[in-house]
Amino acid sequence: MLNVYCIPGMGVNERLFRNLNLNNCTIHHIKWVTPYQNELLPNYAKRLSQQIDSNQPFVLLGVSFGGMCSVEIAKQLKPLKTFIISSNKFHSELPFKLSFWRVLPLYRLFRDGFYKNAVVLTKKQFGIVTEEQMANFRKMLNEAPENYYSRAVHCIVKWKNEKRPENLIHIHGTLDRVLPYYKLKGCDYTIKGGSHFMIINKAEEINAIINIELEKLK
Repeated sequence: MLNVYCIPGMGVNERLFRNLNLNNCTIHHIKWVTPYQNELLPNYAKRLSQQIDSNQPFVLLGVSFGGMCSVEIAKQLKPLKTFIISSNKFHSELPFKLSFWRVLPLYRLFRDGFYKNAVVLTKKQFGIVTEEQMANFRKMLNEAPENYYSRAVHCIVKWKNEKRPENLIHIHGTLDRVLPYYKLKGCDYTIKGGSHFMIINKAEEINAIINIELEKLK
């Protein structure tokens, strides 16, 4: 059985992958820890990677911020393949707002509660379409470590990467309004109508893509 290490989106947990269905794989879920004050993404990703048994062949799968962490881990540990979903592989693909925060770091003023409430208020932007999904999403957000959000945002805002790791597969949706599709410098698989939340809403298509790519490893 192939080990697949999954890293969810910012502040959420393994329940984000409840519709993930991979053939002949053992799924492991990376747990979030709070970034250190002013910690940069490569170092933070290295700390997360301590949860990975790199002595055995493995695959990475990351969503959103988890995908960015996966990019940095892949540069360090050389997995068989790295899948990033609804994410960015280069800092130049980030939306303008995050680039603006490099110059004017307003995100430092906000506490955890601000970020949780912001997701609730902008649920349509994330692609959350039912009250049940919102309730589950809110529950996951509330389980994030203390002081996690502003420090995780700092990791993204200060991220600088233009190196594509080997064996990277980027899957993105055309209707992603959080990390817009038009900003991407290429995409391996495009999910038509896929939102930022498509790991839940378009799971069948995503599962098929990943299973095809994993089959190529044999």
